[in-house]
Amino acid sequence: MRVRVSAPDRLEYRGCGSSPLPWLAVGVLVDYFAASSVELDRLDLSAGPAGSGWPHVDCKGWIDGLAGRIAELTGRDSSEFGDDFVVSVEADGPWLTRVRPEVALALAYVSDDRLAEYAEDELLDEHEADRYVQLRDLARSAGANGRDLYCWSSL
Repeated sequence: MRVRVSAPDRLEYRGCGSSPLPWLAVGVLVDYFAASSVELDRLDLSAGPAGSGWPHVDCKGWIDGLAGRIAELTGRDSSEFGDDFVVSVEADGPWLTRVRPEVALALAYVSDDRLAEYAEDELLDEHEADRYVQLRDLARSAGANGRDLYCWSSL
């Protein structure tokens, strides 16, 4: 299955947080990755970025999107960010959303010190703390290379 993005900014999901996923998080695969619209057209949606060999950050179980997490991390109100843009939604998945540029930008500007402080405050284990660093680095790379951040998820 190929993804065609004609005007993803015209489709917005409103509902369960910022994610079009079912509320059940058990076994939900979630990968964040960066892509241009041309690159995104080559994604095998059924395999996702991991199955397609694309660089990604594995965030299994994170069905509530990045906006709330980045709001906590940056001390901002999550309502400033809004919902992710829906790119592809099938009843049984997989699902693909584009992370709002405001969220990606806020994440990209988080310092190493703030990430370490947040990890300590939230009692994150090493794996979870590293996940935030990888996401921040992915957001920085995406911004520097004219790409958007996407969230792919599947049951």
